[in-house]
Amino acid sequence: MALSAEEFRRMMRRYPAAVTVITTGQAPDRAGMTATAVMSLSMEPVQLVCAINRSTYTHERLVRHGRFCVNVLERGQIAVAKLFSGQGGMMGDARFGDEAWTVAPSGVPMLKGAVLAFDCRLAQCVDAGTHTLVIGEVEAGCGTQAVQPLLYLDGAWARAEKVAEPA
Repeated sequence: MALSAEEFRRMMRRYPAAVTVITTGQAPDRAGMTATAVMSLSMEPVQLVCAINRSTYTHERLVRHGRFCVNVLERGQIAVAKLFSGQGGMMGDARFGDEAWTVAPSGVPMLKGAVLAFDCRLAQCVDAGTHTLVIGEVEAGCGTQAVQPLLYLDGAWARAEKVAEPA
């Protein structure tokens, strides 16, 4: 029996995911979006993949610019996650109006205080259903262990908590 789209959506809501903001472009043509569909892909070359809906404002700009940054949000950056998910009513460059941004080595926006930031060159796009799997070759990165990542679980913001040290 095939799983319906609604059943799949309900099940995936129970799948905890790190909250990221994917950014691209340079002022005045910057764009960004909140995303949870991001994962590591390869160690040689160092690559990650993001699933981006082709109908988003950010999609066309990311493909055109060929550079992007995956910013893993810290649990105190819920306002940033909301803004870049469209809840603030702003689009494009207007979302970068505060002091929270710097520039990655490639020139794309990078979020200050993010848990991790991966500065990527677009290596490949693979169309899959309504989305494009955007494969990025990671050219630079930075991070901190001093903060906890923001998660999304069952339609709500959540945080990671260690329950045991790795063996």
